[in-house]
Amino acid sequence: MSIQTVLDGICRYFGGDYDDTTRTYRSSPLAKYGVGVVRRAWAKDDNLADYFWGQDAGARTGCQIVVYIPRSTETRFAVGGATGGHKNVVYEVQLCCYVRSRTPFAEDAQDDVYALRDALVEHLRTDRTLGRAVFEAGEHVDGGNGSIDFDYGQPETKAQLTKSFLLMTFPALEIVQA
Repeated sequence: MSIQTVLDGICRYFGGDYDDTTRTYRSSPLAKYGVGVVRRAWAKDDNLADYFWGQDAGARTGCQIVVYIPRSTETRFAVGGATGGHKNVVYEVQLCCYVRSRTPFAEDAQDDVYALRDALVEHLRTDRTLGRAVFEAGEHVDGGNGSIDFDYGQPETKAQLTKSFLLMTFPALEIVQA
């Protein structure tokens, strides 16, 4: 599998069907937690409507996720002979979650970020293959880091819109016949 195939599969798992016109993944299974669209790259234009896509009118908090793979490593181990081996490819996956909230109180927006965090973990744990995008994700892999890590941005409120950021990082393993 190529890195593009893995990236597309992860985007589909968290974002739903791909829309060729907008270059986004829509109909996320996490829409009730505010996920509007998922992207495999950063958009040239940051459209506020994308954060709230597919949600009820008046939804208080929306999110746009960019799936990013900043690093991968590949190791080969032979089982027997020149072609009897496997390659383990470990991808560092980052879900960059950009949050926009119209709540009257920033504290409520922060609560929505934490609810999104919990929903992302639950969804990751539902299927360790991420819809068959990889062999397994979020697991301890052959001497590597098996943790699911989070970084939280400091919310900023301006003109009655609270902006926040959540970064989820986890490993994803692909095993290839070598």
